[in-house]
Amino acid sequence: MKARRHIVLYVVCAPWDILVAWPLVLIIRLLWGHRLRWETPPYHKEEGGGPVLTCELLPGSLPVRKGRWPVGWYLHDRKHGVPWGATTLGHGIFYGPWARESLSADSWTRTQAHEHVHVEQFEASMVSSFLVALGVVVLLVALGHFRAAAVAGCVLWSLGYLLMGVGGWLAAFFRGEPMYRGSQHEESAYAQGRLRDQAGRQG
Repeated sequence: MKARRHIVLYVVCAPWDILVAWPLVLIIRLLWGHRLRWETPPYHKEEGGGPVLTCELLPGSLPVRKGRWPVGWYLHDRKHGVPWGATTLGHGIFYGPWARESLSADSWTRTQAHEHVHVEQFEASMVSSFLVALGVVVLLVALGHFRAAAVAGCVLWSLGYLLMGVGGWLAAFFRGEPMYRGSQHEESAYAQGRLRDQAGRQG
C-alpha cells in the first residue's frame, strides 16, 4: 500500500526529476562517476519512501581534485582538497568519494541518511508547488485564460524545489546566519541525523 501511494509522489515530482535530477545524475556518472544505482534507505521499509537514482564521484576525478576552477568544482575546502559529502537534486543524489562506504543494503552512512531527508523535503516542496499551480490553473481557466493557465501552471509546478531552496537561503541570510548551513532545510536534516544517531545509541 505504501509503495502504491509513493507512486503519486513520483508523478507530482516528475517535472523536476525528468528535467533536472535524473539527467544531471546520469551526466555526472558519465563524466566523472561510478556506481550508478537506485538507492532506498533500509529504514524506509517501515517508514515508507521510494528509490532514488544515485552515483558517486570517482576519487581523483576533475570535480574533486585540487586545481584551478573548474577543476575541483565540488570541493568545499579547496586548500585541503576536501569534497562535499553529497548533493540531492530531487529523486537523484550524487555522492562525493567515500560518502557511502558500502553498497550493502544494511550499511547506511550518516551522509546517506542526511541526503534522504532532503529527498523528503523535495517531495514536500513539489506537492506544495503542484497545489499552488493547480489553484492558479483553475482560477485562470475560470477567467478564460487557457494559454496563460497552461504556462503559469507548468512554471509554478516545476519551480517548487528551487523556490524552497532559495527561500531557505534568503531567510537564513536575513536572520544573520550562514545562507547554506543556516537554512531551515539544512538545519532540519542535521537535526534529524542527530536524533537518529541518539536513537541508535539508546536502542
